[in-house]
Amino acid sequence: MEHPHVSFEVVRLTRDDATLGLVPERGALVASLVVSGREVLYLDQATLDDATKNVRGGIPVLFPYAGKLVDGRFVAAGTTMKQHGFGRNRPWVVEEKSASELRARLVEDADTQAQYPYTYEADYLVTALPRGLEVRLFVRNTGAKTMPLSPGWHPYFRCPAALKSEVTGNVEGFTADKLGNDREFDFGLLPPASGKTEFQIPELGRVSIDFSPGMRHMQFWSLPSKDFICLEPFFGPNDAINTERRLDVLPGKVEELWMRIELDR
Repeated sequence: MEHPHVSFEVVRLTRDDATLGLVPERGALVASLVVSGREVLYLDQATLDDATKNVRGGIPVLFPYAGKLVDGRFVAAGTTMKQHGFGRNRPWVVEEKSASELRARLVEDADTQAQYPYTYEADYLVTALPRGLEVRLFVRNTGAKTMPLSPGWHPYFRCPAALKSEVTGNVEGFTADKLGNDREFDFGLLPPASGKTEFQIPELGRVSIDFSPGMRHMQFWSLPSKDFICLEPFFGPNDAINTERRLDVLPGKVEELWMRIELDR
């Protein structure tokens, strides 16, 4: 069966040496980050164009949680959700835009409410930096009950498949024996308490990934023969939204999480 292929609008943001390409209709995906003429992100264009698929590539925003749930069950509501929640698969509506910044809001519908029965506003601010980008997720609880969260981001960085074992970083336990191109790897580690991480990625050089210090998990993933490595800041590990490691948003409150990616000169 052939799947529908759609040309989704790409919104461009620029600042100094950086140009971003965003696709609001596809989960507010940052599909491209070009710094000094170099593409930083991996993207499987076919998955972006096929509306039935999860996009493989770019920087998906994972909402209301990152990772997997045990048996797919969201305990607080007694519902089920697929891996990484629904935010990456839903359209986000552009609320404001300038040359270097875009603010979008998640579109809710009956399907999202059936999975996550809370009343909220989720806004996403994407800003081009001189040599990278910053993303901020604002979640306001507009309802009467406490709302559990455990969001994150899933950046796909370009990296030649044969050189993945040469990636290094300042996260304790991130060692070459965990990497490689002969198998899928998928493991999580505790990032520095500061939320400041640095990685050396072949052909990209030094990449800093800084994020909210409250985000206390990083996931690392890749597939054999694929030219990417995913370095993923999560609020917590798999199933965190079902545990005391979650982020509880009280009624009337706003919680903000952020991530910043910059390339060295």
